[in-house]
Amino acid sequence: VMLGPDVEVTRATLTGRSFETISGEDPFLGSQLVQPFVIAVQQKGVISTVKHWLDNNQEIYRQTMNVEVGDRAQHEIYMPVFKAAFDAGAAAVMCSYNKVYGEHACQNSRILKDLLRRDLGFKGFVMSDWGATHDGKASVLGGLDVEMPAGKYVKDISASFGTDPRLAPAVDEMATHVLTSMYYVGQFDGRFPIEGSLPKYGALDADATSDAHRLVARTVIEDSAVLLKNSKGALPLQTKGLKIAMVGHFCDETEDPQYKQGSVWSGGGSGYVFTNKGTTPLQGVKAHIKDADSIEFSKDASAAASADVAVICVAAHGEEGWDRANFSLPEAADLAASVRKTNSRAKIVVLAAVPGAVTTEWLDGVDAALLMFMPGEQVGPAVARLLTGKAQPSGRLPISLPKQDEKRFTTKQYPGECPGKQKWCEHLIANFSEDVLVGYRWNDAKGVPSAFPFGFGLAYTEFELKDFDVQCSDGSMKVSVQVANVGSHTGSAVPQVYVGFPSLKPALRQLRGFSKVRLEKGKETAVHFELGEEDWSYFDVDHQRWVSAAEKGEKVTVSIGTSS
Repeated sequence: VMLGPDVEVTRATLTGRSFETISGEDPFLGSQLVQPFVIAVQQKGVISTVKHWLDNNQEIYRQTMNVEVGDRAQHEIYMPVFKAAFDAGAAAVMCSYNKVYGEHACQNSRILKDLLRRDLGFKGFVMSDWGATHDGKASVLGGLDVEMPAGKYVKDISASFGTDPRLAPAVDEMATHVLTSMYYVGQFDGRFPIEGSLPKYGALDADATSDAHRLVARTVIEDSAVLLKNSKGALPLQTKGLKIAMVGHFCDETEDPQYKQGSVWSGGGSGYVFTNKGTTPLQGVKAHIKDADSIEFSKDASAAASADVAVICVAAHGEEGWDRANFSLPEAADLAASVRKTNSRAKIVVLAAVPGAVTTEWLDGVDAALLMFMPGEQVGPAVARLLTGKAQPSGRLPISLPKQDEKRFTTKQYPGECPGKQKWCEHLIANFSEDVLVGYRWNDAKGVPSAFPFGFGLAYTEFELKDFDVQCSDGSMKVSVQVANVGSHTGSAVPQVYVGFPSLKPALRQLRGFSKVRLEKGKETAVHFELGEEDWSYFDVDHQRWVSAAEKGEKVTVSIGTSS
């Protein structure tokens, strides 16, 4: 069993585990990414456990806090990624620590039976998060199948069979859910082979590192790096004869003693895997750039005194158990200003590792900036290849980056309020009263531009979108656009399709298609999208069902662009 993927839609981007979720701030994005993930995992005979069900959108008092959320937001924002995973065959789901509608998630029949099994048609088993079970009988009757880690509350439930006739049939159903899932992924047919008492693939503590694995890790960093700024073609670097300064202590660190969990290049908690094979940007640059005049390093700006280019390494950190205090990117502004003061002619490039959204007030003082979302152990060689153009950054923002003065939530909404005048308490109540206005939907509806919108990302080249066309027929749409690389480098474009209609309000538009296309300079290609009824439907709270805008005779607007 694999305890993943994490798929919560990021509502509050300060949440400590935002680096773990594959959904970013948009349910369609998560839905498109989760399905191939689940299929690939389960083809190996490993059960994929999608988590955390449901509304687990902050770490602050996560084990006792309560979430109040409306039906429309639940169905349109927080449930769709789970549905996509189940449609792909995900055989398990993990219920979360928090309360929803006043009841702990792992004994909550409304979310475990009504929303999960009745509405989404889930057939697999429900596993508790570690220590998320509080009452054995309530959990068994509420829809939990497996209590983790040790069955503290459920193990003696048979003693109550005689006093409550509902329990024995419920336990039979629990076992059925588990065995069905094991059969479904082929565990009884040898798809996950065992030799003796160990998996055929090797012991759990065996070193699985290989060149092929390292290549995947490095390539993922390169493909997901987001280029925020590239003034006057500052990147890629022409390194021959160049004097390069690596500035900031993170250029030569993998660990930070101030972090309770995780490392410089990885978030902390359940999603963290310790490695003694980590690399640093300084190591990567020295190993891969051989034609530079010099490569110097300093924790302060001193190495930049005679440099042609200063590469500043900065990092923010997130970890399980509590949310970040703010959106700042520590040291970025101070180091950039110090380098500029030390050497006014040096080109300044910022490499930033972040667990989620950060503010970018420091960006005006630099020439280029690459954002990496907790890149991991192969950051060194990946950074060197990105700086020199051997690899092209082709990531796009999965979350919006806020301006410094953005006020998205009231305290009642996030992190929540306590009874009386207390600021913090175990039984915090977070009211998701913003409803469907999550992420860029909020920015659009409120007319508050973000510093960088969802879906944003530059390339080392320039792209042109042209010949946009929409054809409607028999309740479906065929959308096409021509993408041309009109710049001077090979690169990847990501055209994005957004759909809007009156009943979607207060949201104005929502992502319903995207495609990454890699083009050499001077080349172009046609990109096609097919849309259907689900792309212009909304959840009608009064009738408790999905309703098509076309069914109501509403006009559907289709937009295409390079960000929200």
